[in-house]
Amino acid sequence: MTRLLFFWADFFVYLAIIALVIVLRHGDLSLLFFYYNCEILVPLFLLISVLLWVFSFYDLRLLKKWQITYANLIISFIFSFLAAAAFIYYMASILNIATPKTILLGVFILYYCYIYLSRKLYSLITFHKTDILVFGKSNTLNELLKEFKYSKHYNVVACYENVENITYPQNIDLVLVSSKLFSQNKDAWNIISHKFLLKGYLLTTDLLMFEDVFKRISKEGIKDNMWLLRGIAARRIHNTYPIIKRGIDIMFSLCLLPIFILPMFFIYFLIKITDGFDPIFLQERVGQKENKIYVYKFRTMIPNTENITKLGVTLRRFRLDEIPQIINILKGDISIVGPRPLYYNEYNFLNKYVPSHSVRSIVKPGLTGWAQLNFKAPPTYCVQNIDLGNKPTDEIFDAAFNRLAYDVWYIKNRSLSLDIEILLKTAKRAFIKDSAIKE
Repeated sequence: MTRLLFFWADFFVYLAIIALVIVLRHGDLSLLFFYYNCEILVPLFLLISVLLWVFSFYDLRLLKKWQITYANLIISFIFSFLAAAAFIYYMASILNIATPKTILLGVFILYYCYIYLSRKLYSLITFHKTDILVFGKSNTLNELLKEFKYSKHYNVVACYENVENITYPQNIDLVLVSSKLFSQNKDAWNIISHKFLLKGYLLTTDLLMFEDVFKRISKEGIKDNMWLLRGIAARRIHNTYPIIKRGIDIMFSLCLLPIFILPMFFIYFLIKITDGFDPIFLQERVGQKENKIYVYKFRTMIPNTENITKLGVTLRRFRLDEIPQIINILKGDISIVGPRPLYYNEYNFLNKYVPSHSVRSIVKPGLTGWAQLNFKAPPTYCVQNIDLGNKPTDEIFDAAFNRLAYDVWYIKNRSLSLDIEILLKTAKRAFIKDSAIKE
């Protein structure tokens, strides 16, 4: 709801800025001239809004912490202005209309100044906090409590490990309960339902709250087989979703092939001349339902080693080594959006140590995914033909677990709207180094 209010507020401010720039430019405001400029500039508002959404200027959680950098604002401005200018001059040549050069620049500068100031102000405003009463004890609760400590949305009124013989605070909005509490204390459900649930208080568990706050699954949630079963296996997916998604995959790959055919040939011969290796190679990966698939990639490493070539550094930096996977999308091996397909040996290796790791294969893997947007790539610790016999280090284990947490969240919440969000934000992610992505 707040995001929708932001959108409409932005729209009316955008109209006001158009009027202001016209007055500054011409000294007065003619309704006919204002209407003429709105016909040209208002459609661009949707383009700007999409880019602002991609760069997280409608992400209320990040705005509250002000985790959006000036670089995001500048990149969004450059992309939107260039796209808007190209669109206007293209339409001008077709419709034979005058192009508002000075007005266009003025509107963009003032509007982006407004975006910065309004989002900065939102980060400073303290709204009504949700008062939370916490029961139980768990690692998931501990992580939530750390987040709530600095949150402008939530206020923890009190924390109790048990439910007996306690004087409960009266003014609370939410009761947060550890998922382990009811199994550890047989009387807990009767007490909480009588004291809070039957009186209309909102009740939730730490596992559900963790998902809402962090947009990933907690470690305890992944380890809880029954909770995972209820959240994933019992979820009904509308029959049209996989059909529409497959149709989008086919259209996407058919549209991109003509665009990337020349760059693919250029990269192919550049690798051939620079490195002297076979530029294209196949990687054995795990597909949907644990079926083997072979992914096409441009070679970025010296064969039979883990050493990246000089050209490979650039190709990986901008994800250009992934371009041949358009063919895999067309074949149906992978989708545009989904968990990234793992090496076959790596997948089997992690299945031994990471609980419920095989869950990630119940959906078709993707060229990009939720984990790729929110989590930096785990350390490279295996290649296709190396036997993995040792237990993973803590760093590898945690990385694999966190990647799975995002993948499982996607599987549980997958939809066309989420797929579109991931696809749009991937364009931004291509320009961000893995080292810049924080937990």
